[in-house]
Amino acid sequence: IENGQVLVKAANKEKAVPAAQVFAMIGYHPDFEFLERQGIYLNPETRRPQCNPETLESNVGGIYIAGVVLGGKNTSEIFIENGRFHGRQIIAGITGKGKVAEAPPVSPPGE
Repeated sequence: IENGQVLVKAANKEKAVPAAQVFAMIGYHPDFEFLERQGIYLNPETRRPQCNPETLESNVGGIYIAGVVLGGKNTSEIFIENGRFHGRQIIAGITGKGKVAEAPPVSPPGE
């Protein structure tokens, strides 16, 4: 990730893709080294990334944290039940609206 772009490597080729925002969805086993390379501060003991608890923006402006990585080494703390609102928080931070107003729950299609 660089300022204004992401370098993507595939089939032994590298391509610069313009990007205003990047969502690094790194999965169940957090790639702590990746976060540190971006300049994100991680607590030395818990490996939790430093971020604003309302918007989830990290200590590096424009980089937001969501999902299991918020728990650091304690990956069993974030589940669908409590992590499904991270996107809403992040969008509120990106749009500058701060906290998102509560909305009534919406049932998935077919229910």
